[in-house]
Amino acid sequence: MSSEEVGANTWAAAEKAVQAEAMAEAMVGLEETFTMLMDDLAGYTGWISSGYVAVRDDLQPEVHKVQQNGISLANGIQAGASEIALNDYEAGDRFSEAWAEMPDVNFRPDRPEGAELF
Repeated sequence: MSSEEVGANTWAAAEKAVQAEAMAEAMVGLEETFTMLMDDLAGYTGWISSGYVAVRDDLQPEVHKVQQNGISLANGIQAGASEIALNDYEAGDRFSEAWAEMPDVNFRPDRPEGAELF
């Protein structure tokens, strides 16, 4: 692809979306797990337990943000891959006559429905 062209590999984008979704699923419950671990640690530390409680209270909002960002990332990648595939599919008919040898955009001959939108 030259520097004047813009494009995306929708199959690679879909694979990255699957990976991001798996990461987001792994983060489900992260905030609760963090809180539980910090509470358990505080229970074993005796007179310095207030330090663990303070750290928990300070970091809990940040752990929540990490969890939410993972979900947002997965949603964004999936939406981007889907929009690219849809755009390619909708524009495919207009450009297929320009180059006769150009294959159908996002066409999967192994699928009965042909085009796949993510």
